[in-house]
Amino acid sequence: MRRLARGYLIVVSVLNGLAGLICGVLLLVRPDGALLQAGALLPVIGSLPLASVFFRDFTWIGLAMLLVLGIPNTVAAVLLVRRASHQYIAALVSALLLMAWTAFELVFMYNVAALGYFAVGTLSLIAVLVLRHR
Repeated sequence: MRRLARGYLIVVSVLNGLAGLICGVLLLVRPDGALLQAGALLPVIGSLPLASVFFRDFTWIGLAMLLVLGIPNTVAAVLLVRRASHQYIAALVSALLLMAWTAFELVFMYNVAALGYFAVGTLSLIAVLVLRHR
């Protein structure tokens, strides 16, 4: 069980870290969303709270993706692979940030992908709790 939970955390952290870093950078390079073919989402994010300040394009989303998903998950992946003393704290923070990100999406623009990512975050949280209590 312990090996499965660690393996799951490593895989999820690597995948979410890479996705957060790559997508975040692509959104910052082209804030119109063209590199990710996300332009159709501009009207959707234009209806979010504070849209006139933060959501005129994907700049803030790209920055948030880097800071909330990319960097924390990459750090967690490195710490987990190295078996560092704070590996589970980093994985816990990453899981909570993923859940917060997707909870925001579920509240303001429900989609199945966000529900799936929330489930991934929840399973990550459970894996961390199992590993920390042993």
